[in-house]
Amino acid sequence: EQRVEELAEAQRRTEQRVEELAEAQRRTEERLQQVVELQQWLVDRVGSMKGQLLEFTYRDKAPAYFGPWIRRPKVVDMNELWDTLESQLSEEALNDVLLLDLVIRGQPRCLPEREEVYLAVEVSCVVDREDVERAERRAGLLRQAGYAAIPVVAGETATEKARMDAPLFGVAMLRDGARHCGDNAVERWLTAAAAP
Repeated sequence: EQRVEELAEAQRRTEQRVEELAEAQRRTEERLQQVVELQQWLVDRVGSMKGQLLEFTYRDKAPAYFGPWIRRPKVVDMNELWDTLESQLSEEALNDVLLLDLVIRGQPRCLPEREEVYLAVEVSCVVDREDVERAERRAGLLRQAGYAAIPVVAGETATEKARMDAPLFGVAMLRDGARHCGDNAVERWLTAAAAP
């Protein structure tokens, strides 16, 4: 009987210890989930800061990046275009086009006799399909307002889908500062704009 009682007591202690371990495991899992959420928040913040830094880089070095397509590239302050945009676009379209990361103005190198063109640039660390679509849509809004606009995406890398879609949408692409599928896109929009 004494041995059975000792075994029963040992069983109770074991069960209590298992419960304590289960509770410790639950607390560990909660903390781990908090760490995962914090890590995701940090990844998002770092990605956002990298995107902003990349945007500043393209803005500050516009001649280096966009000079092969247009002569004397100049970053456009959207306030310069405000009155025309406001008179030609709906409020929703105006708000959309104002969200462009960059607008660069210059004379196209491939058609030097042509007036200035505007590059509607979306910048992202990793260019994806949504960036390509957004650049094309916002360049279309600039064209609707009367500006010869060419869609451009720029980033460090691009997804496979973005690399495939950019030429289909006629969107010029800069990846890690190098031009990809851009010359054809620029010529396509300029040729279309020059047609009667």
